[in-house]
Amino acid sequence: MFIVNPTAGKEDASVTLLPRIRAAAERARIQPTIAVTRHAGHAREITAACASSGESVRIYACGGDGTMNEVLQEAAGQENLFVGCIPCGSGNDYVRNFGTPADFLDLDAQIAAEAYPADLIRTPQGYGIDIYAAGIDAQVANGIPKWRRMPLCGGTTAYTLSILEAVCSTFRHRLYIKTDTLEFEGTYMMLAVCNAQMYGGGYCAAPYASMDDGLLDVVLLKPVPRLRLAGLLQGYRHGKHLAADGTVTKAFRPYMTFLRTTTIDIQVLDQNPLITTLDGECSPQLNLHAEVARRSIRILLPPKLAQNAPVLQAMGE
Repeated sequence: MFIVNPTAGKEDASVTLLPRIRAAAERARIQPTIAVTRHAGHAREITAACASSGESVRIYACGGDGTMNEVLQEAAGQENLFVGCIPCGSGNDYVRNFGTPADFLDLDAQIAAEAYPADLIRTPQGYGIDIYAAGIDAQVANGIPKWRRMPLCGGTTAYTLSILEAVCSTFRHRLYIKTDTLEFEGTYMMLAVCNAQMYGGGYCAAPYASMDDGLLDVVLLKPVPRLRLAGLLQGYRHGKHLAADGTVTKAFRPYMTFLRTTTIDIQVLDQNPLITTLDGECSPQLNLHAEVARRSIRILLPPKLAQNAPVLQAMGE
């Protein structure tokens, strides 16, 4: 089943992608089902129908992170569903955890994809596979649609302008945080609860996170002087804030806390709602909860990428 979102990205994927799907399917001697979404939530409806059929179905979300997110909501916990992604959006954060978007546009490799169990993030707002974030980075995600409506502001440009807007603003929240083993309070401008490594158009929030280790990697950033913030965000983008042993690197140590947990609860003490983003889906929250949904999804990865996927590094251990 190929679920194609024609509004994802700059071009109508149903025009360019459908002939390629049919050609690859013919080479593989299979008969695909292709559904083009007509409204928000349609991908979720199609996935729910596949789940209720009881048949074993390989579902490919052909769109951006939003299309993938819709599919995940209904595929979570369904043993008869296997979920792949063909990136046609502008962010495509999910596929960046394994390779480049181009790696996932090889439809012959996609049809030959192998299935792997993976964890999800379970929250009151639904499931996520990448990151549940709040603060300055969520403000960036929330601001991107506004910039994309401006002329010549697609893709990376929209991300950059939204980042600059967020950096020029002030976000400070007094938070109470409770994990498996810790309880503490602090003032923070950003937090990221990570199941995967990449989000936000290529930011490496958790460079050593795994989708199959049963843990969430949590990054908390205290208020940073504005003159230092841009430089720290650049290092954060490239994953330079953490060492392989899980310690915070020297430049980030005065401002950052890192921990791993299976569950986390966060309460906003100053009653100023946090803008949160769950795989790009934004909403204001005063109370956040996230927990690991252990191996609750089976993802499809092209064979060459699956063999070397660092985000599945816990498999076999």
